[in-house]
Amino acid sequence: MDMNVVLLLVFVSSLLLGQHRVEGGRSLSKQEDLELEMQLKLLNKPAVKTIHMKPSTPFHVGARDQDSSNFTKPVSIGLKGGGCPIGTVPIRRITKEDLIRERLSSRTMSSDDNTPGAHYAVARTRSGSNKFLGAGAQEISLHNPHASGSQYSAAKIKIQNGPDSIEVGWRVDPSLYGDSQTRLFIRLDAGQSHCFNTRCPGFIIVRSDIPLDWAFHRISQPFGDIFFITAYIVKDKVNGNRWLLFEEEHIAVGFWPKRIFTGLGDLANSVEWGGEVFSPPGTPKPPMGAGHFAIGSRRVDSFFGPIAVLNEYGQTVDPDNVEEFADNKKLYNVRNKGIEKDFGRVILYGGRGGSTGV
Repeated sequence: MDMNVVLLLVFVSSLLLGQHRVEGGRSLSKQEDLELEMQLKLLNKPAVKTIHMKPSTPFHVGARDQDSSNFTKPVSIGLKGGGCPIGTVPIRRITKEDLIRERLSSRTMSSDDNTPGAHYAVARTRSGSNKFLGAGAQEISLHNPHASGSQYSAAKIKIQNGPDSIEVGWRVDPSLYGDSQTRLFIRLDAGQSHCFNTRCPGFIIVRSDIPLDWAFHRISQPFGDIFFITAYIVKDKVNGNRWLLFEEEHIAVGFWPKRIFTGLGDLANSVEWGGEVFSPPGTPKPPMGAGHFAIGSRRVDSFFGPIAVLNEYGQTVDPDNVEEFADNKKLYNVRNKGIEKDFGRVILYGGRGGSTGV
């Protein structure tokens, strides 16, 4: 065989061994590939014992008024048959492809940033207004806006202090999940941790029946049934841990230990409720929420409500000092509808997306 051909084959083989092709044309180096292998070994451990704990700081939100919300229906989050065996918790087995998608999707975004390709339509507490032990929403309507490729569309509650932030909500994110389903998610940004769900150390699960990447199959329909989930994030006044609570019964799913935080080791000084989308710069943007501008009705719009915060004294109060923020009003909008009788404060948001003004 010609020596030049042999050298070419050796060169190509070394490239194949040293790199792993990922979406978008970029390749992982051999070092990055080894890091992913080590991460897989850490994540895909045998089932571990549940930690039996619960928060000592309650989030007192009144029972849902069935008469005023008879068109909305709660969606339970849980595995069939009661979930994992007693004493264990559900952690989906992670593949290398999952971690590669995660690495590409691990963007730290904020409505305070000018991240290229990202857009927001949120209601947020005004700067310097108050400090909070927690925040949440009794009803977060579920939708399935179209997103493909590296696009995503999400609805989230976010609490923040300085560089630390926690998010909870739902998202359609093919580059993260490998499908276009509406999925539950949490996200942590604190110190060296920037990750979704249980993909990195930080979140400690205490429930055996609630996966953090749960796919929702019941989606809201305009003037039809409006499906929703309930979610709160609350700081424990006794030990400083931050708890994730789901459903109307405020089921404690797990917590973020105080030790992983700097800013959120103290109280949160910023809370937001609303939508976030992303598409690579120069490409059309995906729809947000219900896929149209919010017009003022929970029967057709995507919404959070009643929203609430837990103040520094542990009292559940209405966040009346909030501002509307939409960075591209040609594509997306948000409305603080105020307090609906017998319900509470409602935040409406949405947008059709597209290429206008991009």
